[in-house]
Amino acid sequence: MEGIVIRGLGGLYEVFRDGQIYECRGRGGLKRDRNILYVGDQVEFSDGVITKILPRRNVLPRPAVANIDQLVIVVALTDPLPNLYTLDKLTVIARHCGVSPILVLNKTDLEDPLSVRDIYSSIGYPCFSVCAKTGENVDTLRALMKDKISAFAGLSGVGKSTLMNALAPDFLRQTGEISRKLQRGRHTTRAVELYPFEGGFLADTPGFSELEFAPCGLYDRSFLSDYFPEFEPYLGECYFRDCAHGKEKGCSVRAAADEGKIPRSRYENYLRMYEEIGPLRLWEVAK
Repeated sequence: MEGIVIRGLGGLYEVFRDGQIYECRGRGGLKRDRNILYVGDQVEFSDGVITKILPRRNVLPRPAVANIDQLVIVVALTDPLPNLYTLDKLTVIARHCGVSPILVLNKTDLEDPLSVRDIYSSIGYPCFSVCAKTGENVDTLRALMKDKISAFAGLSGVGKSTLMNALAPDFLRQTGEISRKLQRGRHTTRAVELYPFEGGFLADTPGFSELEFAPCGLYDRSFLSDYFPEFEPYLGECYFRDCAHGKEKGCSVRAAADEGKIPRSRYENYLRMYEEIGPLRLWEVAK
């Protein structure tokens, strides 16, 4: 039979198929072949044993989850002010991993001093305004998740948990039951768990506290500009073919940023990421 891994702990996995949950262990050969089971994996299983991992569409390594359709990035417009660098790193990592990023602007009852909606809607990212407290536009977001596997990301205080529970009122009850079953506190989740939701699944994650490029396989910064869609019209117009879009002579990307055609915060965050990734280290890629 085929199913999807929705939970894993200590070598035991829960596999969901046709509304039923099966408790399974991984076949010994999976470890021998260095195949790691991720929540979200489509697998073949029989008699309580997972025998095969089916090909993945994508993997987010931290937190570890596979076959995600969309990463829902929750941003509070204020209180706290959004960290645009973290937001841009999330969009880059999502795009690199083949996951569609969606921005959800929470706390729309407050001001938008950094013009987050204007910045990201202008470059083509889907932006949805919601207010988890009042329920504004929550139904629109719920419809967007129909038949999809969605993971949520967001820094502390942005209202991610409140929003998830506005989407699925029984979510706290479900997470509480699982926490008691696994003998851990409701707010100390250490692993990804999937919950059936609107014909798809909603991922409960422990948070994206370690936003590092290397674990996601992004080692070569020469491809970084590919993950900034607003750069695309200018990439073939630079004086140098291998332009890094920094201080090089005749850089069309930098000129577009200076002219206001590219949001300044996005361009500056690109430069910061370029330095953070650093030169390509072949030994790290080989590892």
